[in-house]
Amino acid sequence: MSQVCSLMEYSPLAWSSSPPSYLGLLDRVQARAQRLARLKAPEAGAQIIQPLQQRRDVAGMCVMYKAHRMQLLQLAELRLNLRTRPSHATRAAHNINHQVTVPFARTEHYLRSFLPRYGRLWNTSVRQTDLHLTTSLHALKSGVNVWLQDELTQ
Repeated sequence: MSQVCSLMEYSPLAWSSSPPSYLGLLDRVQARAQRLARLKAPEAGAQIIQPLQQRRDVAGMCVMYKAHRMQLLQLAELRLNLRTRPSHATRAAHNINHQVTVPFARTEHYLRSFLPRYGRLWNTSVRQTDLHLTTSLHALKSGVNVWLQDELTQ
């Protein structure tokens, strides 16, 4: 199982912009590997592997955190501009300083690419949580995992 997972998780940000049909194939491989692992070790069958999409989203949010909050120089190209403050008061005005301007996408392929996809996910997490204010990458990863799992169950 560890061999399959490590190969499937290699370069998750490169896979994130793939068409849903390709991602579905990867999900099928993971589901088959999980079924085989359950057959080999039924006592460990209760262990549930995270969906690959959730792992890709956590990796993307970590890169966004490193680019925006930690301001790493090697990720400066991925840094999106912050949204401008609205001229009037709104309910979400207190979080607007941490939201980013998502680039306009004309094609579906570009819409799935890193900046638009994770820019939207970053803005959603800023509106719904305070994860962007965490002080460590580990706390962000843990929080994003819980937040995404809650999103899936709703």
